[in-house]
Amino acid sequence: MKSAYIELYEAAVALVTVLDKTAEQLLPQEIVDVVKLHSKLAVGSALIPVPGADVAAGAANIWTMYGRVNSKVGISIRDNVLKTIGSGVVTNLASYMAMAGLGSAIKAIPGLGTVTGTALMSASLYAVTLASGYIYVKALTLLANKGNGSIDITQIDSAVKDILKNKEVIKNFIKAAKSDFKNNKNEITNN
Repeated sequence: MKSAYIELYEAAVALVTVLDKTAEQLLPQEIVDVVKLHSKLAVGSALIPVPGADVAAGAANIWTMYGRVNSKVGISIRDNVLKTIGSGVVTNLASYMAMAGLGSAIKAIPGLGTVTGTALMSASLYAVTLASGYIYVKALTLLANKGNGSIDITQIDSAVKDILKNKEVIKNFIKAAKSDFKNNKNEITNN
C-alpha cells in the first residue's frame, strides 16, 4: 500500500504541472505541507472536550485548508463556496467520519469518556482531513485539465463529486492515511 503522503504529493505535482507552475519547484511540497498541517490541527480538534464542538472545529479546519491551498496556487474563491465544497466532501466521507462521531458522543461521559472519545477521534479526523485535501487537489487538477490550465471554480462541486465516485481509491487513501497516522503518531501529536 502506497503512503497517503506520497499520493498527496503526486496529486500536488499533477496540479502544479497542469497549472503550468512547474517553475515553482517547491510548490507541490508547500501544498502537501498545508494539508499535513491541517491534518495535524484536526487531531488537535479531537482534544476539544465538548461533543459536537470538536466536529465543528474539524470542519472549519478543512475549509481553512482549502482556502490556503487556493492561495498557494493563486485561486480566488468565496467563503460560501468553500463551505459548500467542505460540506460536500465531509458528507461523502461520512462513513469514515462515523468513528469520529462516535468519539465525540462518548465525550459526554465524564473522565474516561473524554479520553476514549479523543483517542477514537484522532486517527479518524486526521485521515478524513488528509483525504479531504487529497480530494480537493485532485478536483482542482481535474478542472485545470478540462480548462487547459485554467480553473472554472464554479465547477468545483461537480469535480469533487467526480473524484468521490471512485470509492475504492478513497477507501484505500483513508486506510493509508490511518496507517500513516499510526506509524507517525508521536511526530504528528508532538508538533
